[in-house]
Amino acid sequence: MNNSKSRRCRWTAIVLTCQNIENAQSFQTELNLRRDRGDIDRDVILLTVEDPKQEVGSGGATLNALLVVAEHISSKTGYTVVNSDVLDKSLILIVHMGRFFPFDPCGRAFVSLPLVSDNSGETCNSLVCNFDLLLETMTTKFAANSQNGVWVCSSDMFLKISDDIVTGALDGADAVVVAVPGTLDYAKNHGIYKISAEGEVENILYQCKSLDVMREFILPSGDVALVSGVVYLSVRVAERLLACHVVPPLSSCTYFGQDSGTLPIQLSLFFDFVLAMCSQVSEDTFVAGGVWAGERGTAGTGSGDSDRHAVLTARRLIWRQLGKFKVKALLLKGQHSYMDFQPLTHYRHLLWPVQESSRWSFRRRCHSFLKTGSDVPESPVLINSIIGKDVKVGSSSAISHCHLATALEIGCNSMLQDIALDDATIVDAKLKDEIAVCAYRIFLPMLDQHAPQRVFIVFGMKDDLQNHRTFCNDEFSLFLRRTGISITDLWDSSIPEERRTLLNARLFSVMNLRTKIGFDEVLWLQGSQSSVASNMSMLERWKSSWRLSIVEILPLLDVSGHFNFRKKLFFDVATEIIRDSLVNGRNYGLNRIFRSAVNEGYAEKILEVLDSVGSEEKSPGIAARTLASIAEVLGAMSKGDGGLRSGPASNLLWQSAFQLLEQEEISGGFRAMANERANWLVLPSHMIRAARHYEGAAQILIRHAVMSARNFVKTRACEPVAIDRWVTVDCPARIDIAGGWSDTPPITYEHGGAVLNAAVTVGGRRPIGAKVKRIANLQLVLHIENDETVTITELSSLKDYNQPHSPGALLKAAMLCAEIVQYPSDSTLAQQLFEKHGGGFEIYTWSNLPHGSGLGTSSILAGAIMAALWKSSGKAFDISSLNHAVLHLEQLLTTGGGWQDQVGGLTPGIKVGHSRAELPLKIEVTFLKITPETFKAFNDRLLLVYTGKTRLARNLLQNVVRNWYSRNPEIVDTEDRLVANVWTCAQAFENGDLEVVGKCLSEYWQQKKVMAPGCEPEAVGRMMAALRPHTYGMSMAGAGGGGFLYLLMKEPKSVDAVRDILASVQGTENAEVYDAYVDEVGLELTVEDCGAVKVPLMFDG
Repeated sequence: MNNSKSRRCRWTAIVLTCQNIENAQSFQTELNLRRDRGDIDRDVILLTVEDPKQEVGSGGATLNALLVVAEHISSKTGYTVVNSDVLDKSLILIVHMGRFFPFDPCGRAFVSLPLVSDNSGETCNSLVCNFDLLLETMTTKFAANSQNGVWVCSSDMFLKISDDIVTGALDGADAVVVAVPGTLDYAKNHGIYKISAEGEVENILYQCKSLDVMREFILPSGDVALVSGVVYLSVRVAERLLACHVVPPLSSCTYFGQDSGTLPIQLSLFFDFVLAMCSQVSEDTFVAGGVWAGERGTAGTGSGDSDRHAVLTARRLIWRQLGKFKVKALLLKGQHSYMDFQPLTHYRHLLWPVQESSRWSFRRRCHSFLKTGSDVPESPVLINSIIGKDVKVGSSSAISHCHLATALEIGCNSMLQDIALDDATIVDAKLKDEIAVCAYRIFLPMLDQHAPQRVFIVFGMKDDLQNHRTFCNDEFSLFLRRTGISITDLWDSSIPEERRTLLNARLFSVMNLRTKIGFDEVLWLQGSQSSVASNMSMLERWKSSWRLSIVEILPLLDVSGHFNFRKKLFFDVATEIIRDSLVNGRNYGLNRIFRSAVNEGYAEKILEVLDSVGSEEKSPGIAARTLASIAEVLGAMSKGDGGLRSGPASNLLWQSAFQLLEQEEISGGFRAMANERANWLVLPSHMIRAARHYEGAAQILIRHAVMSARNFVKTRACEPVAIDRWVTVDCPARIDIAGGWSDTPPITYEHGGAVLNAAVTVGGRRPIGAKVKRIANLQLVLHIENDETVTITELSSLKDYNQPHSPGALLKAAMLCAEIVQYPSDSTLAQQLFEKHGGGFEIYTWSNLPHGSGLGTSSILAGAIMAALWKSSGKAFDISSLNHAVLHLEQLLTTGGGWQDQVGGLTPGIKVGHSRAELPLKIEVTFLKITPETFKAFNDRLLLVYTGKTRLARNLLQNVVRNWYSRNPEIVDTEDRLVANVWTCAQAFENGDLEVVGKCLSEYWQQKKVMAPGCEPEAVGRMMAALRPHTYGMSMAGAGGGGFLYLLMKEPKSVDAVRDILASVQGTENAEVYDAYVDEVGLELTVEDCGAVKVPLMFDG
């Protein structure tokens, strides 16, 4: 069967085995964390099982884990004893941690790798470990199509397997081993399978050095089948294996045996369990121990007669249980790389990961931060690290889980692990090239177990830890002469020469009663000058210290402390990233960090950081993003239980904080918000309500940022229009052809925006307008929708100007924006009208477009009102000022929105409006140089279709802003493409290539759907599908969701053809087709009895 990339198995249980109970809780926490962030299904049983005794082997660990998980499933199912029947309906994964690993204190499974997620749907920011790779491979490849049973996987290797694999060997098999091809030379240090033509495993070799023996194992390709460390046991085999837990001496490998007081024996998963199922292995050969070049002559650990007898008995029992089964091989294209004791191997795994996947890709900077002033080239790999301003990193080095805050020069091709270095006494320290340094936290016997000691381990990248030919890349004899260290300082005389290695050499100081020890020992051992200021020489200091070897240090590791150090460092890095992203406007997605902080108990710390950033900021743009970020943290803290993010945000308890922000008291506003927030963190529903108020606060500051556009509003005094003479303003609608959403605050001033649009008539009419006249009465007469008239005689009647749904709110806000009157004021309305204008004003507005048309009605209408008020009250203006004034007006009204609508309708023709990523916000317009022929061809092919669907977009803008502030990678990329598409389309217009214009138009619609998912109603989708063969391109107007659809037809004059096509489409009963033509005038202003008044695009000078 073929395995699909997207298919994932559903595990019943995942079990991680480890060597001792002291570390089990730390590993269990890691499993739970992966479930919390969604990598593991919520209903999966997660267990960390410690081996009953050390050295029970992979077979003993498997048997014990199978017993424990069967107990849990039995209990969950309702049984009171272990019942093997539960295996029938279970798919179980057992992952073995294996032995301690000298290059990572958290073990091979939790080696962090330079991989990052390519999936924008990932909910949390997290480091990728070897365990994650193995889990993904097992879940999406090997077990995706397997029957129930038990999968067993070692974590001591990297395994890269092709995405497109065939798992037919699993069908009906008793057991399956996964193998990958490898060379004979590589196989000398690993296990290999002998596979028959039928795919059955006949025998296994381990670390065989004899080519004559290995020849029988060679595949037709010339390679051999490497043991990958992955085994599948069918339910029937797992049941027989489980039965062994009550049969001595096999029971001694389980906690049953330990609790019964028996001594454990060592069993191998491969050479005791799998080997028993190999077709060319006889019972006698198996029981005797065989000559398969195994890691030992027998499977036992002891050498006495009783141990030998126990081993033989165990093997007879294993054969009796498993000998009748057959094991098949799943030989796959891929790579196997064992995590051995060679520093260079581990270094290569970090710089050139064996496994990438469709989910993760290699990245040299993984959740790390470089302080300004640090010197780090592109080639080093950094994982979960902070590099200080005085740190220089050599090329192609690998640095994991380090906080380097002191002056330090790191050589090339070096490796640093788990180091926190901020010792002010270390001055200009330098690590040579190809040096590895690890800082381990250990619990020393007889000392306070709550105060782990830090010990530095150093060695050379070219060293072999399993001998002592070199140390720190120097010949060992040279090292001894250089330091004055003697052989007897390193090894007891009881250790023979051939067993002396860097692993068991007592090189590393852990304590000195007379002086502090630390990084100076590293510098001295590796051969550079230390900075220690001590009366003792370094040799004397080293000799007087309590020293341990690597093999003595590893069992003392404070694994929990290392996980906690890494987690704290992770959020220290996160703090730096958050502060840098906000203050410097980086397009870094912070939401994954926020959700990780919530999952791992760091939410309060992140909130404190955000409060600090906001309180220190003077820029309303930066402060607004910070407020929005706090809203995201609060939303994450609710964990989906608090209700919808969008909702009201005007609770009176928050008003004092809001008022401070309105007064641009940003620091005080942040403090007030934080004080009030503390009262809303009890219930998820309150957290969501607090998040809404933080978003409301952000909108206040967005308004202030956008109001910086007032800097570009220039009016000049002119003669007011006489009383009772109407000033009439007529405007076209607009269609947005490319780039919409990039004009939306805060996107427009944080990213930079560009929109290509056109002023258009609809059905031969200019559909939007307003007229104003001065009147003798000291009042404001507002004629609004539905023939309703509002007459204002009191200034207080203007107070609801910022409530968009109150009657006449747009007209009231326009009165204030145009400075007809001032609110609030000590002067009455009548006083202000008399003193400034000698009378009042009467206003009519109209739009002949349906509500929610998407053609920019409200912003264009705002521009028409402003133009009429300015002219009537004696202010000359240009179109550029009017465009900026509408931005100001819409912020007063609190409707927000971008600038493209007014630019599109108030400015004539086809043009590009654009703004830079900066404040104050300035809109510039570039007119396209389009030939008359192209202009006519475009007009002849442009059609508008009213879809009959009302656009419902109440929360559309809020969702887009929320996604932008979170720097959703897909949204950031789409913004880049939106702007790029504008200039591609502009060039196509100037080249006269309407086919490319149409492609840009259709691409724009796809981009809109990314920005605002759900903006294409089903009926509109059917319309577009029916029309697509007849158009160069099409898009819904504005944000979509309803309103108008505009088409660039392949053939001119196609109104009737479009009507005929739509007549056959379901759900188009209310659709209407209109001619549309590019309007070359834009805003047109006339004064009663005086005629048209030309409004310049921009004042001269």
